[in-house]
Amino acid sequence: MKQVQKELKHARIYYLKWIISHYKDRWFLIFLLFVLTILSTVVSVLFPLTFKYIIDGMAENLKLYNAGKIDFAEAYNVRNKLLLLFLGLGIGSWFTGLYPFLRGRMNLIFERIFREAYFAEILEKGHKFFLKFRTGDMVTRLTTDVQAYPPGLSWLCCSGIFRAFNSSCIIFFCFFSMFWLNVKLTLLAIIPLPFMVLFFVKFEPIVVKRFKKLQEGTSDSNNFLESGYSGIKILKSFNAEESQINIFRQLMDRRIDLEIDVAMVEGIFNIFYQFLSYLGQILVLLFGGIMVVKGQLTIGEYYAFFSYLGMIVSPLIDIPMMLVTLAQSFISIDRLEEIADCNKDWRDEKTGSHQIEHFEKLEFKDVSFRFSDLSNSELTNESIAASSDEKSTPFELSDLNFSVRKGEKLAIVGKIGSGKTTLLNLVAGILAPDKGVFSVNGISNEEFDKKSLRDKIGYIQQEPVVFSETIAANIDFWRNRPSGEVEECARLAQFDEEIRSFPNSYQEKVGQKGVTLSGGQRQRLSIARALAGKPELLLMDDVTSSLDAENELQLWQVLNQSFPDMTSIIVTHRLSSAQNADRIMVLCDGRIHAIGTHQELIQNNHVYQQLTNR
Repeated sequence: MKQVQKELKHARIYYLKWIISHYKDRWFLIFLLFVLTILSTVVSVLFPLTFKYIIDGMAENLKLYNAGKIDFAEAYNVRNKLLLLFLGLGIGSWFTGLYPFLRGRMNLIFERIFREAYFAEILEKGHKFFLKFRTGDMVTRLTTDVQAYPPGLSWLCCSGIFRAFNSSCIIFFCFFSMFWLNVKLTLLAIIPLPFMVLFFVKFEPIVVKRFKKLQEGTSDSNNFLESGYSGIKILKSFNAEESQINIFRQLMDRRIDLEIDVAMVEGIFNIFYQFLSYLGQILVLLFGGIMVVKGQLTIGEYYAFFSYLGMIVSPLIDIPMMLVTLAQSFISIDRLEEIADCNKDWRDEKTGSHQIEHFEKLEFKDVSFRFSDLSNSELTNESIAASSDEKSTPFELSDLNFSVRKGEKLAIVGKIGSGKTTLLNLVAGILAPDKGVFSVNGISNEEFDKKSLRDKIGYIQQEPVVFSETIAANIDFWRNRPSGEVEECARLAQFDEEIRSFPNSYQEKVGQKGVTLSGGQRQRLSIARALAGKPELLLMDDVTSSLDAENELQLWQVLNQSFPDMTSIIVTHRLSSAQNADRIMVLCDGRIHAIGTHQELIQNNHVYQQLTNR
């Protein structure tokens, strides 16, 4: 048992309390399941006793009739009464059919509860969390680990526990009835029980250890699949299909081996328990038959006894298997709790209570940020590149001091890897400063409500995210804007005509991640989405790179006319885009090298001169 505990992060009582805590808001359904469990058990246990009464009654009735002590009419009436008794018991079993239905429904309820709770927990996390946990792993934790089928956690919380309770009741009432029928025969039947307990104690650690490896292997394969699907264009353009297939084959071979290991252990477990259970039946069959021949046991009692022994075979297997599933679910709870408990500072930065009613001014004072706050073991090349402006190693933004006022347009330029995207993420609140003060309208980031600021921001990313929904839903982004506003934003983004050329116009469904749209179309859809939020602060991450010079000029004219008071911070590599701004910030190696107008920088700043001459 010590070996199992090493695989778990807490004492067993912690996990039991964790499961019970999820019952508090559903006590009525839990109580109803408890009552139906008792009712189902009673009906099941009454069947053999009823059959005993019927068999012995029919035998006695036939004996009296053959002896001439009763006539045919009396014998016929006794038979009818016995059959009515059997019919009544059958009606009782029909009502207990509600039991498995309610159990299955509760399984699905728990599955929904766990997925919603931990999905909400993931959404609360800050950027550091997503550098460590990959998408495939998160999908596995919210699907396989909590599924409503064995050995899923949701299944255990209802069906697993109540099946074990039902099995325990059946075993108790069956043994009670067996002792009532014949003590000696019962003692023979329970000879295998000590061996069952010993086998479970020795075998459980092996099952738990192998199940934990299987869950980790499932996460690894799902991570690889997610990475492959996301980068399918790159894989095909570099002819890397064969190497990816080989890697996936290795992952699947490992996963299959782990699946076989778990199935083999559970199979051995089942076979051994069935063998011991059937051994008890063989003993009863032999010695019970001898007792019937000697007249020490009636046919009805023998039938009832053998029925009870057959009834407890499955429960005797169910209980230890439930305990194994319980141990497996402890692993799943650990994996879910890891989402909630991993470094509390990985949660999205604390928010204040002050509401930002309107955007007036944004200011950075001595702000610094380091990606290297995470240990190298917690970072992957993929996550670093995605979060550090195309740079392959962690870097630092240092001593950022600047301000942007309402209606102003600030362009940010610099070499690849200088920190432009990271700076935008700091402004958007996706990243939190390690040092310094980030304030809006003179209120520090620890005092204002982050959601109230984000409601004022429109963020157009360099690689826009498109959902597998209609074009209208992607633009509206579940904000319930009138269709006229959605279409107007598409027109401002110069996307309206192309949308109307699709067969279903704005109701056209795009493929996964917008695969049915071109890069330029995805970018303009992203622009329309940002404008649909009626932003007061617009963040643009090199979005005009997908537009030609004429369309870019039209975009700026439309924005100036339709949103004259909107503040814009524009990351760009285009000189024409930078010249449209009121001021230009030059970033170099994570520091602000200079801020000024195009004319000032072209005359006095060599870094900006190098950028414009490329």
